[in-house]
Amino acid sequence: MSVNLKQVLGLVVGLIVGVVGGILFSKSLRPEPGSMQDQLEIAQEKLRRAERGLRSMEKHFHRQQSMRDGGLRDLARDFRDGKDISPDDLLATMKPWMRQMSPIFGRIRQINEEDWADAKASEWGRKYDLSDSEKAQLKAWFAEQGRIRQERLDEVIASDETGFVDLMRATEYSWKDAEGAESLMEGFLEGEERESFLAERLDERVRSVQQEADRNLQRLDNLVTLDDDQHEQLFGVLVRGSEDYRPEVKPEGFVGQETALDRAGRDTAIREVLRPEQIQQLDQERDRRREEAEKELRRAGMVLPKDWDLLEGDFF
Repeated sequence: MSVNLKQVLGLVVGLIVGVVGGILFSKSLRPEPGSMQDQLEIAQEKLRRAERGLRSMEKHFHRQQSMRDGGLRDLARDFRDGKDISPDDLLATMKPWMRQMSPIFGRIRQINEEDWADAKASEWGRKYDLSDSEKAQLKAWFAEQGRIRQERLDEVIASDETGFVDLMRATEYSWKDAEGAESLMEGFLEGEERESFLAERLDERVRSVQQEADRNLQRLDNLVTLDDDQHEQLFGVLVRGSEDYRPEVKPEGFVGQETALDRAGRDTAIREVLRPEQIQQLDQERDRRREEAEKELRRAGMVLPKDWDLLEGDFF
């Protein structure tokens, strides 16, 4: 499309320049300001600048395309030669294109987030009788969260150091998109409405933590056969290691410390509760899962991306 446009513009410029050149060549004096000849001369210069700009844009496009095609050719050659390639390598060849398309992707993402924010503001507005101004503030808050997420994604795409796992993690989000809205809603609500809202949000978090802890405990039990004491201890560890856990969250059956655990702290605490033979079983399962993932990618001629363990999440 750009080549056709250049050819058409070049033809138009050539015709105008030829006509104007013939007219001006027959005159020894500069055209009068505002005259037809003067206007044609100005138009000629504008068209020349437009043609130069078009040539510059076309060269930039071809440079970008050449870089991308070159990267793909190198990747294809490595694939044919039996060299290891990974999703990180594929992403690297796509990044120039993704950077150019980022505004379009961002707009699509923004539309989806606006629809979600409209639905959430409508739900809370109806349930808690929010005013139009309060719903507008709530939508603005959600829009700001979307902007922050978009910045995080743009950083991943813009960097040459980020990989496939970074891209996947930058696009992860769930009901926790509304996390932090409690403080805004508290300012809107009073009395029973405020207490009802906070109780509802706490209940959502408790259910999320309870379900995650139960699910992970069952998976551990299936792998290493936990005894009753280990069940009780590890339930507390898994509750504290949940992404949604806060000290005020008290799932049924939870006892012990209330400090939250990050992923590394949770995994260390799990291993401290297990017996040596159980730890060995767990390590064997982790190795088996990694080998299985590698085998599946090998079928496609690829290897695991860097930081695959972060994407995989739990090691059990």
